[in-house]
Amino acid sequence: MLDRLTIERMRACGGPMLVALSGGGDSVALLGLLVAEHGADAVRAGVVDHALREGSDADARRALGFAEALGVRGTILTLGWPEGANRAQRAAREARYAALCEHARQIGAHVIATAHNADDQAETVFMRAGAGSSWRGLAGIAPFAAAPMWPEGLGLYVARPLLSARREELRAYLREQSADWIEDPANANPKFERVRIRARLAKLECEGFDPMRLAALAARLRDHANALDRAALALIERADLEPTISIARATWAGPHLVRQRALAVLMAAASGAAREAPFSVMAQLEPRVFAVDYQGGTHSGVSFRNAGDRLALTRDPGAALGRAGGAAPLAPLNLSVNAVTIWDGRIALTARESGWRAVPERNAALVALEKNGRRLTLQQTEGAVEWRPLAADRVRHALASAVNPLQPL
Repeated sequence: MLDRLTIERMRACGGPMLVALSGGGDSVALLGLLVAEHGADAVRAGVVDHALREGSDADARRALGFAEALGVRGTILTLGWPEGANRAQRAAREARYAALCEHARQIGAHVIATAHNADDQAETVFMRAGAGSSWRGLAGIAPFAAAPMWPEGLGLYVARPLLSARREELRAYLREQSADWIEDPANANPKFERVRIRARLAKLECEGFDPMRLAALAARLRDHANALDRAALALIERADLEPTISIARATWAGPHLVRQRALAVLMAAASGAAREAPFSVMAQLEPRVFAVDYQGGTHSGVSFRNAGDRLALTRDPGAALGRAGGAAPLAPLNLSVNAVTIWDGRIALTARESGWRAVPERNAALVALEKNGRRLTLQQTEGAVEWRPLAADRVRHALASAVNPLQPL
């Protein structure tokens, strides 16, 4: 049931495999299969208590018990919700991944394994098709990708080795193992779109439609998405990433989808954005900024400058420092000694002395360092703070599929 290529990529990452264990049938099956193949010492369990309903803490303890019964060390990660916080599904997903990423770093894991299965894939494709998604969206859930957060997911990856297994197949495996699992009441609540889609696909399957056709479609389109990313990476390799991202116009050539994907990734690297701009935006923007008569401008947190035979991309000062009557400036950021702190999604800072903080500043990097009234630019840190730009890391994060699948990322 485990996808061999995905397992090989997980092994190549090194460190323990962190399983996102909800206690549901899929994640319990994944945990059991990984333990059977790699042994309990190679696996860790991260049980996220979303703290959104009464009894979630008891379910988290029960899920942890499933791991301990297999000899797997696990930890309950309880989410905190500030007063008035958005607790919708998307916010909960982001908070869950943030907690898992932080825990992965603490235990030395580089990959987080989740139990998405073939039925989940079919449901995702069905939902996205109904929402009018592009072909890239219909590629569905990737079997192996960078952690879906930036900068929290820097250097971390998410593996989904069960995408070829059906949900009932996993339940059958658990029954064979006499294993128990938790049925989440949310999986039967029709207020959630996925629950409604699941019921609709079940009805269609009874009428003769095979939902695995949707999963197969996702797999074919995923191959195209990976090929596009490889081509985009090859184009990006012609650009300069340091000290400023710049592109020689003469080298910017190829199919329009490749150019759009590459530029979207470079824009995310220049702005530190968590997500790349969609194709619908890039289809209009990419031809415009590479036009011979383009004079420069700003878009999506990026400042574009026409430098003759090159196009330069830098952080939009207005977005970082604040505009009159517009967005507020970035807040100062306290630095912990010997800990990596990421500023604006673009720069990794490591303080070697206590008391330093990063503050917005009108200089080339849009950040200065301040301590007891003393202010230094990054170029004047004098060993007090080490720093490095993250443009190359952001590119690798976006284009993880372009890396050799059997090599560490």
